[in-house]
Amino acid sequence: MTKLQALTAYLMQRRLVAPEQLDSFTEQVKLSLIWKPDVGGMHFADMHYRAAIVLERFADHPARLMALVGSWLENHDGDRDRHELPAPEFAVEPLDNDLFDVEVTLEFVEPQYLSEDPAGEIEAFGKTWAFVPFDLWIAELGEVATDGRP
Repeated sequence: MTKLQALTAYLMQRRLVAPEQLDSFTEQVKLSLIWKPDVGGMHFADMHYRAAIVLERFADHPARLMALVGSWLENHDGDRDRHELPAPEFAVEPLDNDLFDVEVTLEFVEPQYLSEDPAGEIEAFGKTWAFVPFDLWIAELGEVATDGRP
């Protein structure tokens, strides 16, 4: 649930509310098994989950919060369209004219990977594997060479 942790840290850095007034948690976690060899290991599943971020006594402009969440998703969750994830939802409860409790709910999909490891605890396909956090780096630029020339 690294995406939720990263988004929560990002919002905390923006000091929208005091740290004790911001909470985040997951709901409805579901695992889709894939079992596909991948770069440096095995892509064994995609974890789908609903995330909630709660801001208590929020006194800033709601559009600022929406823009911050939207920009973070644009920059850090580029596969949302591929997974057909819905847009974030913002539930706003007024406390008085200037204060609101806000709950942001959104859905994430995170790939889960295993690395082959003789001492690993996970057995699959006649091998032993270890669970490892895995960051997949994808090239954004490249060149194609033919006949040894760029």
